[in-house]
Amino acid sequence: MGKSAGRAGWQRAIALLLTVAPQAAAGQLALDPGFLEPAPIYGADVRSLVFDPAEPDRAFAGTSSGHVYRSDDGGESWREAYGETAPFPGWVVGTLAFDPERPGRLWAGLWGIWGGGRVAWSDDLGANWTLSSGGLPESDQVYALAFVPGVAGRLFAGTRSGVWRSDDDGTSWRKVSAAEPRLIQVSSLWVDPQRPERILAGTWRRAFRSEDGGASWHEIPDGMLLDSEVFTIRAVPGEPGRLWASTCGWIYRGEAHGDRWTRVSRGFEERRTPSLLVLSAQRILAGTVAGLHLSTDGGESFRRTSEGDLPILALASHPTRPERVLVGTEGAGIWLSHDGGETLAPRLVATTNVRIPALAAAADTVFAAVAHAGPLSGIYRSPDRGTSFEPRPASLPTVLDLTVAGGAIYAATERGLFERAGGEWRRIEELGATRIEQILDADGRLFARGREQLWERDADHRFRPFELGLAAPPTALAFAWGALWASADGALWRIPAAGDPEPVSPPVSGAVPIATGGSLLAVAAPEGVWIRRGPATPWVRVGPPASRAVPTGDARYPLLLVGPAGTFLVGAEREVRVELATRFPGGSVRSALLAGSRLWIGTSGHGLWSARLPDAQPEIAARAAAGASAAGVAAPVSAAE
Repeated sequence: MGKSAGRAGWQRAIALLLTVAPQAAAGQLALDPGFLEPAPIYGADVRSLVFDPAEPDRAFAGTSSGHVYRSDDGGESWREAYGETAPFPGWVVGTLAFDPERPGRLWAGLWGIWGGGRVAWSDDLGANWTLSSGGLPESDQVYALAFVPGVAGRLFAGTRSGVWRSDDDGTSWRKVSAAEPRLIQVSSLWVDPQRPERILAGTWRRAFRSEDGGASWHEIPDGMLLDSEVFTIRAVPGEPGRLWASTCGWIYRGEAHGDRWTRVSRGFEERRTPSLLVLSAQRILAGTVAGLHLSTDGGESFRRTSEGDLPILALASHPTRPERVLVGTEGAGIWLSHDGGETLAPRLVATTNVRIPALAAAADTVFAAVAHAGPLSGIYRSPDRGTSFEPRPASLPTVLDLTVAGGAIYAATERGLFERAGGEWRRIEELGATRIEQILDADGRLFARGREQLWERDADHRFRPFELGLAAPPTALAFAWGALWASADGALWRIPAAGDPEPVSPPVSGAVPIATGGSLLAVAAPEGVWIRRGPATPWVRVGPPASRAVPTGDARYPLLLVGPAGTFLVGAEREVRVELATRFPGGSVRSALLAGSRLWIGTSGHGLWSARLPDAQPEIAARAAAGASAAGVAAPVSAAE
């Protein structure tokens, strides 16, 4: 997995203009966006943590979006280990581990959300990576890695299909669990440093053990409930044979290398425990989906030491200062404890692995919604057009849509519609806590769309049920030329201000309207994106197949087009597209905002990015038009073509 080829696209200069339709006269318009840069909203979905035993203050963190972050000061600050982007886009870095027989070699176990897995290693602290998955099925997610102390080149991988072993540094792999068909979905592995032939494997239902290096396996269920997914297995320092395991049903104390298990739940406020760290025989940390729990009495009891809405996915302690603990969270980034887990605080520097589902702007203020980030979820506010953001968001349920209307900002969330006025957010009571998927400003009329119901704001600023006259609830709404446009029951409809709904022939079946602010009508389908610039004009395709469009909230350039050919801004009056050089996968784009000369792009797992769009210069536009003509770039095609 060389770096040069993948990074060439990210580091190249931005083309000013890819396509100019014949009607776009030279000198009318051109934009030079420059490079997109990360905006200062930080966090990460951290799935793995490890300290470097050779350099104890050096640590690494892996995320659900393929990032590998590096710290050189014991976790106080972080930066991308790979340079400017993620080394494994599209993969979850579920495991990071240093090879005890290859000093400085960092291994990564990867799995894809929709399938597939990889193993990779780096000998230069994450600057370059080499795939080492020969023999592993490409469809097999890799959930765990374990090394054999004293045996160079030997390691085990826990995967969806079982346990695999390599004796040549991962060059080739062979399955060693085939004789035990129940040994699948291997979430965790542990090799006994005192007797390396002894291996424990935790699966999605039970635990297994091998006494012969993986040649044979037997179940070790005594005391452990069936269907207890074993997320981690950890040894007690200085007490051979004693183990701890974290599961989806609290945690277990193991005796005699797992011959007997005893469940521990006292003091826990949540049963699902993805992570575990044994600092000593007395001090144990358990990371649950509802916070960090600490025991100081050898596991007899636990108490929560973090916020209850902080999901803990990974834990690691400093090799020489075990009281320094790194805490990896779901969406809320990396947290650090200096006192063995008694207290912890976020270290949100340079980690841009956050989810931004919605954006909006009012005058000089930018609002950005962050989802699935525990206590850092909600709406961040920037009073200086995105130069800086307040350190903590306004806490709201998961935000699905944002819009500004009549001097107020509205947030559609999974648990109701919220309005911000006078600096405070309040739930709009008449809608209750129902899921609101869209909030649409239709030239002064404001609509809130739920899964089963549509509401309109009346003259008294109260929301009343609104019937479109369709047989099924709408799944998307847009506004253009004085009418609503809706998709319902697989069809496209025009709903005039007065009159009955009218069916509309879309350019392709299943097309869904996109809210563009009324400057044009756009529809999207798996086959691509089409627009109409007037009620009687033909549909025009603006992207190749598999493209999709994200509204920007700007009448000049209402769409951000994302597809196989790149990421583009699409103009409303003429077919001018500006290519954007992005440092994140185009498929991760979830929201966009164009306000004045500043563009923001929100992603799913790659953060918030922005670029300044300078005012157009006639000579630049003329140059771009001439370049497109010389290159033979075609105009957009109509649906009929």
